[in-house]
Amino acid sequence: MEEIRSLFDFNSLNSLNLEKGRVIISDPFINDDYFSKSVILLCETNDKGAFGLVLNNYIDENLSDFMVKFKDVDCKDFKISLGGPVDVDSIYYVHTRPDLILDSIEVYQNIYLGNGENFDQIAELISNGSLSNNEIKFCLGYSGWTPGQLEEELERNSWFVGNVSQKSLMEYHESDLWKKTLEQMSEKHRVISNFPLNPMLN
Repeated sequence: MEEIRSLFDFNSLNSLNLEKGRVIISDPFINDDYFSKSVILLCETNDKGAFGLVLNNYIDENLSDFMVKFKDVDCKDFKISLGGPVDVDSIYYVHTRPDLILDSIEVYQNIYLGNGENFDQIAELISNGSLSNNEIKFCLGYSGWTPGQLEEELERNSWFVGNVSQKSLMEYHESDLWKKTLEQMSEKHRVISNFPLNPMLN
């Protein structure tokens, strides 16, 4: 796969810095259980590394399969994404309702990271219909990078860096987010969004 990737210079399309609130979009040739055609919201970037959540790698289980708090809550419409390979026993979430979910941290323009301690409150909000599935996204585990690691991956053409609107990030379905995020960035990104996983087979 590295040989295939080396045929394409994606770095020329990356003009944005890696910053909290931006997204990184995997190149079309990554074939990985977590990161293939993934869109990752960067929740923090600093001198200690980076932390993010894959928002479009959904699994069949729902919240009641992981947390007793949701056992009696109808949460089948609230999908869970594999957020990354770190801390895979924990649920993380981002949302757009700081008026309902207290003590959240703003990541970017009305997108908030939950603090992991409000699941009782969230279960009640879902149960009484106050919180919709395009206002919160749940992730099992997270993605993490040590200092300089993500920058090295960027140099290897593994990621595109972009800005995505709150509406796009929260409302697009699994099959839409990777492709539509690239399509919104530029005409060249739009062409890349149609690449097959292995261009040698096309």
